[in-house]
Amino acid sequence: MIESLAHTFNITDFDVMLFGAMFLGTLVLYYFVGLNKVFEAAFGATLGVGIYILLSVLLLGNPALWTEGGIFPFGFAVFIISLAVYLVFILAVLFPLHGGLVVSAPTHPVLYTMLYIGISLFLFFTLGAVFLYMVEQSYVFRVGNIFTWFRGAPYYQEVVKTSWYYEYVMSHQNIIIPLGIILMLYKLLLSNIVTAAILSIWYNLSHVGFYKQKDDTSYRVEFHEVGGGDPHGAHPDTSTHDAGHDPHGGGHH
Repeated sequence: MIESLAHTFNITDFDVMLFGAMFLGTLVLYYFVGLNKVFEAAFGATLGVGIYILLSVLLLGNPALWTEGGIFPFGFAVFIISLAVYLVFILAVLFPLHGGLVVSAPTHPVLYTMLYIGISLFLFFTLGAVFLYMVEQSYVFRVGNIFTWFRGAPYYQEVVKTSWYYEYVMSHQNIIIPLGIILMLYKLLLSNIVTAAILSIWYNLSHVGFYKQKDDTSYRVEFHEVGGGDPHGAHPDTSTHDAGHDPHGGGHH
């Protein structure tokens, strides 16, 4: 079946197994983890990338950003960054365990499911891309670490590097991670504002100029106080009493 799917979509067996694992992981998350936890995992991975880039720029230097490094000795700086590179995956697991991220989610079941599948698949796709970046020592991941061991493995050289996924990630390496970071920041900072603005515009357009509410005056319902009295609101006169109810016995003396 794997070979048939690979032949049908013109991809390799590795691509079929990889995307199958991503889809299976999405189903597992859907039944056991809420959408908010998926956003927290994405936020943790984004935070890990940010920490790694910041440390690499400050400690090793980046001529494009006019930083020269030298804060710590080179060997110690490499050691710190080699540990920080794993934060991308560590924080993606640790951050959902502690929680605390407030993210709005749709209440409609269909919209919720579509958003969940899209976010989960994109998260797995991006984490796989980050892994390839680390192995290849490209983009901002330029410090030697444990991921460089995969580069010399025969399976990686003969199977992974010949896959469609590897070719796509390497050709779009300058887009995938920045796009993920931008989407995460948009969800945290701007999505609620944009959604509120769109709903406000839609509400106002639907109530201006399209129809006018008609006042039906053919009948009128009046509500009166139980116990009688004037229908127009006047209270009954209580100054006189029936003779039969005279507390002094009633009648004339």
